[in-house]
Amino acid sequence: MDTSRSILIIDDEENIRKYLGQSLARDGFDVHTARYGKEGINILMRKHMDVVLLDLSLPDIHGLKVLEELKKIDVDSIVIIITAYGDINSAVKAMRLGAYDYLTKPFEVEDIELVINKASRIVGLKDRIALLERQVDRAQQGELITRSRKMLELLEFVDEIAVTPATVIIYGETGTGKELIASRIHRNSERSDKPFVTIDCTSLPENLLESELFGHERGAFTGAVGLKKGLFEVADEGTVFLDEMGEMPLILQSKILRFLEDRTFRRVGGDKYLKTDVRIVAATNRDLKRLVAEEKFREDLYYRLNVVPLHLAPLRERKEDIFPLIEYFVRVLNKKIGRKISQVSNEALKLMIDYEWPGNIRELRNVMESMAITAKGNIITVNDLPREIIGVRHETDFSVPGLAKDGAARLPDFRKAKKQVLERFEKAYLRKLLEKNDWNVSQCAREIDMHRSSFQRLMRKSGFSKRN
Repeated sequence: MDTSRSILIIDDEENIRKYLGQSLARDGFDVHTARYGKEGINILMRKHMDVVLLDLSLPDIHGLKVLEELKKIDVDSIVIIITAYGDINSAVKAMRLGAYDYLTKPFEVEDIELVINKASRIVGLKDRIALLERQVDRAQQGELITRSRKMLELLEFVDEIAVTPATVIIYGETGTGKELIASRIHRNSERSDKPFVTIDCTSLPENLLESELFGHERGAFTGAVGLKKGLFEVADEGTVFLDEMGEMPLILQSKILRFLEDRTFRRVGGDKYLKTDVRIVAATNRDLKRLVAEEKFREDLYYRLNVVPLHLAPLRERKEDIFPLIEYFVRVLNKKIGRKISQVSNEALKLMIDYEWPGNIRELRNVMESMAITAKGNIITVNDLPREIIGVRHETDFSVPGLAKDGAARLPDFRKAKKQVLERFEKAYLRKLLEKNDWNVSQCAREIDMHRSSFQRLMRKSGFSKRN
């Protein structure tokens, strides 16, 4: 049995508590016992139990009421009911309330050990299911597709360091495939059969990030109605991928630093230090050295993370990957949306290769999906390309509105024409900036040294009140 599993026996018969407890302890369980229902509830309020053995006939509270309270406190505990032979109806009610199984007295120790063995496996499965549910929106859309010598050399190095326990940090712009590299490190490591947990440091409010990472105890804050395991705890023996580490608040950086030093942590609202064995892979699109100089990132944490640095080149520096990526996305999207796109025309392909792709592979995939949906035929042509790609050769269009190509027409009003040209430039610039930073408003504002509220006003003025 898994030596990390805990079990609570709630039964008023001393012999059952004693002999069953001794037998389960020999099997490696951390055993807790209670004679009364209220006593068992109090134990579960202080400590998570993987399995609970609950007698329905208790001196103070009926077992069904205890079950209801247990499920309110910790929905993840697996409850096995113990009942007298003549009270099967109550056992059935208990199953409807969320009990996992039931046993009737008298029973042999071997019978209950068999049920507990099955329940223990379910505990592990529930942890993995919770992990998959958290990651379902971040499921990878494909594999690493590359012909670039620079990328192939990087992948060789990635495979070499994957088998070591070293902490890794991946530097690269948004959309370059940092999570794919992190996943490859995990797949090729000795932890490959354990969880791979992704934590996006930009997607959670500061006040929830600590709870998400380290978990919380019941009553730790308003809304904490039960115990919750943090992602570091869920990922035990696996790999934790800290995405966009440069966005993590300073106050939480100190807690991460402590965790990196000895792999111990406390749940929010808890007073006991817990230990977990995880490998850390971090990623950022920021210059951490600059953030350290600006006192926005802890220097000691920087050196802790920067053990093995990897640098992912943007798509504009490995344009030989654009065509194979297009071919790959065409195959994937044909299957996904039921189209029969056969190719991209030579003229359209040249424009796509000339384009700088500020959003990198993520932008390329989004563009391909949009064109696969809207293309009128089975060949993607120049007419199907978005305007920013068609106009790539004229990065900023300074043509004067109302002026004929030969210049023979009368010039429009100077101020009006100037305003239109500036508005066009402003909108094109903002679109590229937003796409480059995956529409992260704070990041865009920092990049052009503008206050966030001012940048938001500029977005609204140019018609970018939301992702469009």
